Amino acid sequence: MLLDHLAMPVGLADPDHQDYARQYNADFVGRWDELIDWDKRAAGEGHFFTDMLLTAGACRVFDVSTGSGFHAVKLHEAGFVVAACDGSPTMVERAQANLARRKIKLPVYHSDWADLDRLQRKHRLEPFDAVLCLGSSLCHIFDREQRIEVLRRFRGLLKPGGMLLIDQRNFEAIRAGHFTSSGQYYYCGKTAKVSIGAVHASLCEFVYSFADGAQYRLKVYPILPAQLRSELSIAGFSVQGSFGDFKRVYDPMHTDFIIHQAIA
Repeated sequence: MLLDHLAMPVGLADPDHQDYARQYNADFVGRWDELIDWDKRAAGEGHFFTDMLLTAGACRVFDVSTGSGFHAVKLHEAGFVVAACDGSPTMVERAQANLARRKIKLPVYHSDWADLDRLQRKHRLEPFDAVLCLGSSLCHIFDREQRIEVLRRFRGLLKPGGMLLIDQRNFEAIRAGHFTSSGQYYYCGKTAKVSIGAVHASLCEFVYSFADGAQYRLKVYPILPAQLRSELSIAGFSVQGSFGDFKRVYDPMHTDFIIHQAIA
């Protein structure tokens, strides 16, 4: 499945690309915490998210792509009132296990973003001060209009003036041939490495290779920063700015992740 970088775009209807939940199979998710290394990741990002939330006066936070629960746990420990969800049932199970092991109680819902309105009504969720969509999760949505609708749903979760923090892989650099995965900020585990398979205008394939020979692949849509800013504006957000690897000033060709800040 390791494709040539000049391969023609594959049809967006391909279920292997669209079905993100299937890509996060039980074996891969079982090694997710090994991949990210919670302690090293916490050291790499420092107090970035807590500082951003405190500066914004946020108290109630919704982590809409919680994965194995790293940020939900860290924000809870920092004193925020946190709720979380993920569309992958295996990730929800992993997050719940991580919370239970730490004796932390907070709601973790299994919900696709298309069902956020229903989730909000069912659990009578009051508007949040901030929504976090991290882990380059939005790139699992290949269709532009669907992404804009999801961003509108994120906005619907927020109080007026609430803050959205959303990160993405640096797809502009990746498409220009400058992929980096420093291991300092995101995937910090020493037993795995991240490389690139296929790359073109409508697909980016990440390959996760572990020291014991296990290998997993994620296929996503490579959203460019300007594209995301445009979609945020269309969804009704005021785009405030961006950070590269948690820094306000960064080299756009030598940055792993870009974090976007927007206000509802």
